[in-house]
Amino acid sequence: MHNHRSRALDLYLLAHAVASAPPFDVRFPAAVWARALGVTDQPSAGSMISKQWSWLEKQQLIQSRRVGRLREVTLLKEDGSGNPYSHPGKEGNYFKLPYAYWRGNFHNRMGLPAKAVLLIALSLRDEFILPTKQGAVWYGLSRDTVRKGLRTLRLLGVLDMAEVPKKAPLAPLGFALERRYSLRDPFRIETITAP
Repeated sequence: MHNHRSRALDLYLLAHAVASAPPFDVRFPAAVWARALGVTDQPSAGSMISKQWSWLEKQQLIQSRRVGRLREVTLLKEDGSGNPYSHPGKEGNYFKLPYAYWRGNFHNRMGLPAKAVLLIALSLRDEFILPTKQGAVWYGLSRDTVRKGLRTLRLLGVLDMAEVPKKAPLAPLGFALERRYSLRDPFRIETITAP
């Protein structure tokens, strides 16, 4: 978020979708990545893809090497430690980003705030709360980022909101309205718990 790298995030998410089994690596021409991201109309799409891979490598999220004329990308642990990637099912709960994100062109229809909030929402149970003022404390996002993300997801029909009364003895009416959010299909999937 802090580096405003929406394309890098999409490229990283796409790499996870493709390199989903050991050895967690993938190699395609830059033109294939550009086409998958829907940026083939940009004159320097190949260069943009290369720059995003380089940035992701500096963040220790991937490792890459040249194999002929192709760049082979190997996933590293998502915490930025540079350690080898392992499937999160071995370590606990995880979530999946549905292919509908790509098929519905949401990667080009959402800004970075909406993408960040979508990833958070996918990690939570249905009818979750996400107070905008808690975004920084809970997820390292600004209040404005959470607000923009929630608004965009609702406008795109990805997220529903319901206001549910909650006891609040010190409130004038004895209750307050709590906003609860639910993802809509096809994004409504449960978090997976490892055995």
